Amino acid sequence: MENENSKRINDNAINKNIKNDFNKRLLIAVIIFAAITLSLVLFPYFQNRWDRTNEPDFSDDLTEVKTRTTNGWATEEDFAYWKDATFTIPEYADIPLPFQKAIVKIFLDNKYLTNEDDNQHFFTKIKDRAYRVIAYGDFTGQGEKEMAFILEKYDFVNSAIFIITEKGNMLYWKAYTNDLPTIKTLKKGESIYMDEMELKPSPAEGIIRTSKMGKFVLIYNTATKTFDEYFQYTKEEIESAHAITDGDVNITAESDTTEVD
Repeated sequence: MENENSKRINDNAINKNIKNDFNKRLLIAVIIFAAITLSLVLFPYFQNRWDRTNEPDFSDDLTEVKTRTTNGWATEEDFAYWKDATFTIPEYADIPLPFQKAIVKIFLDNKYLTNEDDNQHFFTKIKDRAYRVIAYGDFTGQGEKEMAFILEKYDFVNSAIFIITEKGNMLYWKAYTNDLPTIKTLKKGESIYMDEMELKPSPAEGIIRTSKMGKFVLIYNTATKTFDEYFQYTKEEIESAHAITDGDVNITAESDTTEVD
């Protein structure tokens, strides 16, 4: 009888241990499941906050114009739906299809069409001006066709220049305040001014930007991997600078002669 009681006690203890062990395993499993579920729920939230925190800001100090870097093309559905709203006049029909898809994606990513962020941009609707807001070339020297274009802001005062690849990669962006420039392609070897009043052959293809502020040249710098802009002097500015320099030389010469006498 005593043996049976002892056996019964041992069996109960064993069963209790097994039950406790099962409960522990069950609790661990529940905790792991809850942690995985919570992480799946919260991941998109924190990912979105990370993207917003690390999203590059291309705002210009003189304007509220902003844009986001964007890569790739619009989907076939988005392109078909938004193409006509992006390219509003026939003059843009000659833009190669890959560039058109990239531009539509830029418009969508930056809400240029819906103007949700008070940031509406568009291509000029003036036919004579349309051909002067687009330029093509191998601007970065990578052997690929690239496109530069000007978009106007809804206020018809500010604008921005974009340079993209056929694959839709953004290479350059800059906002212009109180300026609506035109652009054209600068051929490699063309004579330009670079930091000094002496014409030199352009080391690469670039972009000539003309505005009420004057004429500028935008060229890719292979050393710094950036686009550098150079002011282009007018004939009158060169002559005026030389006249001032010559005048200084003459004054100095007369002064020296007086001192000698």
